[in-house]
Amino acid sequence: MKKVFSLTFVRVINLIFAKLKLKKRIIMLEFKLITPEDKEIFDSFYKYKTIKNCETAFANLCAYSFALHGEYAIIDNTLITRVHFKLNQEICYHCPTGKGDKVKIINQLIDDSKEKGFTMKMMIDCEEVFKENFCSRFTCEHKREYFDYIYLRESLATLSGKKLQAKRNHVNKFTKTYEYEYIKIDSSNIHLCVDFAERWLVENSKTNPENLNGYHEELIVIKYFAGHFNDLGLIAGAILVEGKMVAFTLGSKVNNETFCTHIEKANKDYDGAYSVINKEFANHLPEEFIYINREEDLGLEGLRKAKLSYNPIELITKTVATLL
Repeated sequence: MKKVFSLTFVRVINLIFAKLKLKKRIIMLEFKLITPEDKEIFDSFYKYKTIKNCETAFANLCAYSFALHGEYAIIDNTLITRVHFKLNQEICYHCPTGKGDKVKIINQLIDDSKEKGFTMKMMIDCEEVFKENFCSRFTCEHKREYFDYIYLRESLATLSGKKLQAKRNHVNKFTKTYEYEYIKIDSSNIHLCVDFAERWLVENSKTNPENLNGYHEELIVIKYFAGHFNDLGLIAGAILVEGKMVAFTLGSKVNNETFCTHIEKANKDYDGAYSVINKEFANHLPEEFIYINREEDLGLEGLRKAKLSYNPIELITKTVATLL
């Protein structure tokens, strides 16, 4: 009788542990696709957000959903965002934003990834937390082509100083050559930017056919921005010459001090158009923005040279960590 009781007791204990294990498996982290309707949720976390990385901008996470399937979850009063490099296979997480314990949350993300069989990657935005707690569990790789270029808004707005003399020369030449007008772009006239971007794609595809796929993806993003302009909190402006658009810029906030330029297009036939739209747009941005993130150079030599020529105050190092 004692032996039977012991066996029954063991079975009960094993059953309890099995149920607890099953419960643990069931309570996996649930992520939701990021849509414009989630803006209020993201807005509520800006007070905790210090990182300036362009890929964490709410507008970008929405607009690139067709390619990266941006998702979010709220864990312990903390916002977690992630993108799929390969859908449901290779997933990259960003630094947690909020009041929660980052170490505890990242450990949860690791457990969840293992449970679901994902290849887990992390963009190391929270370097100190990561170095102190997780370096031995990940391999790390620097991605120079994805480094973000950060500038002082006032510097781009004034182009003051010896280092930006060449930019002032371009602006002065444009000003002397053309009578131009800067206009605010909003939901009522954003279609003009879409039309301009379509023409820009056709013209630039002739001279840079190797970039055609990238141009088409960018046009998808521009059309998405146009269709959700107000919902994403976008700010945009354009340069007109004789009533014709020759350049436009469009972007959104990354955090409470940093604005991110997502799109900038200009007609190269108008020498200095890029310099003018850059300067005018910075001039018209709300003064709450101290910094402007002009995103990465994608490893393109000409684009890298152009971005460096504006004297950035910081290059945000992009390091992608992969869980061993």
